[in-house]
Amino acid sequence: MVSSYKIISDTLKTPNGKWSRKSLTLFVSFNISIILGFYIVISDYILDKEINKYAIEVFNGFMLLTGAMSGITVADKFTPSTTKKEEIEP
Repeated sequence: MVSSYKIISDTLKTPNGKWSRKSLTLFVSFNISIILGFYIVISDYILDKEINKYAIEVFNGFMLLTGAMSGITVADKFTPSTTKKEEIEP
């Protein structure tokens, strides 16, 4: 069984152990998008409350950010690094 620490370490950290800003931004924006999406659906269908058009625009913005950060993160995984390993290690 894979521990949750290993999953977090593999997905949110760089190979040298530092936190990746791109991965953290992707993680946070994805979670906010999910929460906001649930709020929009619940307020529309269950509570019969009119949806604010700006809430949908904010949701679309977070989804755009999530998609862009996902693409950048995947592109960085396939792009070879230009810095030498000797420069990174102290």
